[in-house]
Amino acid sequence: MKKLSIVLALLLTLLTLFACGEDPQEDKTIAYKPILDEYRSLVLAFRDGQPLDYDAWEALGFVEVSYYEYKEGNLGYALKDINGDGVPELLLLDKEGWGNPGEPSIYVLYTLKDGKPVMLGQYWSRSRGHLAADGTIYTVGSSSAFSTYLDSYQLEAGAGELTHLTEYYTDIDDNEIQFWVKVVDGREVPITEAEFDALVPQYETPASLMNFDFIPIEP
Repeated sequence: MKKLSIVLALLLTLLTLFACGEDPQEDKTIAYKPILDEYRSLVLAFRDGQPLDYDAWEALGFVEVSYYEYKEGNLGYALKDINGDGVPELLLLDKEGWGNPGEPSIYVLYTLKDGKPVMLGQYWSRSRGHLAADGTIYTVGSSSAFSTYLDSYQLEAGAGELTHLTEYYTDIDDNEIQFWVKVVDGREVPITEAEFDALVPQYETPASLMNFDFIPIEP
């Protein structure tokens, strides 16, 4: 009789959850609602030709706002658990992408830490982020015609910041002589131009990209 009572209690609890429409995954993503509401408001104002609120865009993590051009349906987002820890990340996206077919450009990446949104990364035309299928984020940055940076990151389970995995860069010295470097444990290790160039495709176009559903931010 006691066992039957326990089973009935469990069934009642499940029925109550379904009746209320409660979804554990939805509970995790509801924390992103203020970000998405603000994002939607800014995009609609952008669409309607209102002056850009640079401070508000930058507070969301967007860089180079003055260079954006509005195209209907291009701006959106995705919710995706990129490291398999059960916490969905929020990606603010442009459907058009950086030029890689089928790959939306990631502008901002958020995760949840202690139930609250935390900004993990910001990306723009001169610092592009690419999300590989294994959860690695490859970035290609440039600050001048001579300077290129290659970095990779991962989000550890439950973490509120990205772990820096690899770092390479090229630049010119005071005598305007080009050099190429791999950073290992904080030390700069010289590498050849050929070694650096061989790495670039992996960072610009990872062999396998993570799949996620693009959701337009406009209603």
